Amino acid sequence: MLLSGKHHLLIPKRAALAKKCCWRGHQLQRSCVSGTKSSIGTRIFNSRSHLGQVRFRNGSSQHRPNTTLLPKQYLDAYDPKRFDPSTHQRNDVLFNPIDGTPPSAVSHSATPKQEDTHDKSSHKYKDSWLGTHLDRWRADPSDFDCYWPVPTNEELQDTKNKTTTTKRVLWSNWTADLVRDRDKSPILFQYDDIVHDEDKNTEERLLKAFYQYGLVLITGTPTATDSLPEGVMTEATKNATNSQERAEDAILKLASMIGYHPLQTLYGSGVWSTSSYSSFYNSDDSDGQVKAGSTADSAYGSTSLPLHTDMTYISNPPGVQIFLMVQPATATRSTLSSEQDSTTIAPKGQSVYLDGFAAAEQLRKENPDAFHLLASTQRRYRCIDDAEGWHLEACGPVINAIHREDGWGPVTSIRHNDLDRLPDLPPYPSQNDNSNFTTFYDELLSAHAAWDNILRRDEMRLVIDLKCGDCVLVANQRCMHGRYAFDASAYPRVVMGCYVGMDELGSKWRHSGFLFP
Repeated sequence: MLLSGKHHLLIPKRAALAKKCCWRGHQLQRSCVSGTKSSIGTRIFNSRSHLGQVRFRNGSSQHRPNTTLLPKQYLDAYDPKRFDPSTHQRNDVLFNPIDGTPPSAVSHSATPKQEDTHDKSSHKYKDSWLGTHLDRWRADPSDFDCYWPVPTNEELQDTKNKTTTTKRVLWSNWTADLVRDRDKSPILFQYDDIVHDEDKNTEERLLKAFYQYGLVLITGTPTATDSLPEGVMTEATKNATNSQERAEDAILKLASMIGYHPLQTLYGSGVWSTSSYSSFYNSDDSDGQVKAGSTADSAYGSTSLPLHTDMTYISNPPGVQIFLMVQPATATRSTLSSEQDSTTIAPKGQSVYLDGFAAAEQLRKENPDAFHLLASTQRRYRCIDDAEGWHLEACGPVINAIHREDGWGPVTSIRHNDLDRLPDLPPYPSQNDNSNFTTFYDELLSAHAAWDNILRRDEMRLVIDLKCGDCVLVANQRCMHGRYAFDASAYPRVVMGCYVGMDELGSKWRHSGFLFP
């Protein structure tokens, strides 16, 4: 696309009209997983109109109504000449070269206008670049999300067309049989295929699937570890110790693929383990005693865990949680209560997963007021470990979404853990008037009940009995996880893993060309 000083993208006197078009949520008809269009065009912008004309390779052209164009000032500021080619930082920022202070207001006012600071030679912007920035500006959920099932499995396997319009697929009605089916599952991988792929095609597919679904299942992952005492290992676990590759190395290898390195948290700086006994993966201190990390969490037990995202009590929760099943729970007795019938799943530590983005969109559809309340109310979460000296707190809405003038745009993250959530406070009253407190609590309780009603639905929950060597990657700011209760009287259920930062995951996704709000 050619732009020059004579071509305007947004005329000031038409800005109000253009802005209104932007927030109407114009939906572009695109493929769910492939951003390729039937023909690639070049947009020619005319200073007499706020509409863009698309000229295709065959010479034909058409106008695209209701499409707001990016402001000329924005594109001028993105002129490649305004960025250092080696550091990619801006080079048009004025400051004192001696002490780094910004210029005075007089200096600012005396500065030539942006369009005069560089020559007016045409700038070329790729159509994909324009589409990416326009999608982010418009913030229409349909530009980022679509629903399972997607058209064909061949499109899911396509890694050559890594375009910015690859969409997140909101899933539901998933079963263990589906995600383990090699022909139908979009999230199933085999560990050896990933690490022994010299061309890294499988690694690229892994990143794409993780971006689209927020969940990946990797089978055949090494589980051998020296961190478990022999007395707590089953025979199957003991036999796995003969493997040359250790579980710790496999976990760190996967972490490097999706986020460079593990994230240091109160649970450790690398690989951790959780079990119904304690945390086994620790280092010895100077006197030879096992030095445990923080175990102040309900994960170190055998009770069921409600669906949640991890570490809601830090400002930016982890982007990824890696779960490697080292030793599943052993079913030594029936745990069905007298109130459960024969069709009820016997609890034996099954893992439960749910797409939080799909749940949020379902809530937006069924109860927009509840969606608005959970997206606009700051809620506080806390973690205290008296033994290790931790006291963490952070705030955020349950549903984090882009705010638009006409409502809410795409969902960007989920922060949900009722066990760590503290009591809510209404906004501080401007006057000594507490008459609205009851309304605040009643409405918030009703909104949270509507949210819980969606989370308890069977069609939203994927229940899977993880086997030894099953490794699950969970996008922690999107998908929730939980578990069934289990009997820990014989051998502990042992899961090892690590966290990866959200910034590191986002960097991997951007480097692979995936667009997210």
